[in-house]
Amino acid sequence: MKKRLSLAALAINFIMAFAISFVLSNFFEINPFAIALGIVAIHTAVTYFKPISKSVLQEGLQTEVWIADIIEQPLPDTSFIMQSQNLSAYVNNNTLHLAEAGVDPDVHLNYFTANTDELPIQSIDDIPHEVVLQIWSTSQTRHNNLLEAELSYDKRASVLNRHRNALAKNMAQRTAFAWAASTNDEFNKILNLGANDSVIDGLFDVQAFMRDHDLDMANMNVLLTADHAARIRKEDKKLYKEISSEKGATIADFKVFFYSKTPYYTAAGVKKPWGSTIEATDKKASIIWSSEEVFRCTGSVEIYPTLKHSGWQADLFSMGQRALNGKIRSNSPKYFGAIL
Repeated sequence: MKKRLSLAALAINFIMAFAISFVLSNFFEINPFAIALGIVAIHTAVTYFKPISKSVLQEGLQTEVWIADIIEQPLPDTSFIMQSQNLSAYVNNNTLHLAEAGVDPDVHLNYFTANTDELPIQSIDDIPHEVVLQIWSTSQTRHNNLLEAELSYDKRASVLNRHRNALAKNMAQRTAFAWAASTNDEFNKILNLGANDSVIDGLFDVQAFMRDHDLDMANMNVLLTADHAARIRKEDKKLYKEISSEKGATIADFKVFFYSKTPYYTAAGVKKPWGSTIEATDKKASIIWSSEEVFRCTGSVEIYPTLKHSGWQADLFSMGQRALNGKIRSNSPKYFGAIL
């Protein structure tokens, strides 16, 4: 298409430039006509050889608008993940600086009655950890026009919710796996029930184990599988109704949550690795944890739009969330349980 110069536009530009140059001439000893001619010449050359188009102004999404919607609520309020320590404030450059508490000092009764030397020096230093937050990424989804969605809250929310829900579901499943007891030892309890054993009795057995370690039961939680919830219903319908309908209801002092994607253990009570093939004899576990022993934290959020992809003739969109949910005592976890 042949480019043409508009004389009318040049005239208008010159008048506006002259007005500006007249003001500038009061500060600089330069002829206002020369300033006006210079401004018009530069503007004409730029717009003639490199015109400004609307597409230049719309090269990308206003990512801060989308990200503001994402971080508004990164995790559902009703999620069991909220029963943990929020360490997001300790995240720096997507790295969590965590200190695992060391051992308590020994206590000596009437030490100097039988000793003439000083009290022994004992190291109780905290164990520092520096953990890089994991990257949770969604697959790309294809959309006809993300720029239109940006201007409509309902359309934008629809796109974001699908990605955010996918992240939340995956994060919940991996968190349940991370917070489940890995060993049956002095500080952790894995209870392997028989088909006819009482789930309620099992919960009271774990309660006794935790109380034996002087834990504050107000911080204890249980995540029940559908099978264990059904067995509780058969054992005590009134109790089942309470835990199903009342938020914050408890069994054996454990705050109750329900979830279907808890980890599996072998019939012998060994926790199966993430992603393992499930055998017919494996058992899905209800998990128990202390809110004081686990943490959650979130870092930066990113969106990745590709507008007007030539191959698809559509827009592509994906999300990335920096986050980490784990055990505070990563070296020697304590006070976790599992009922199989």
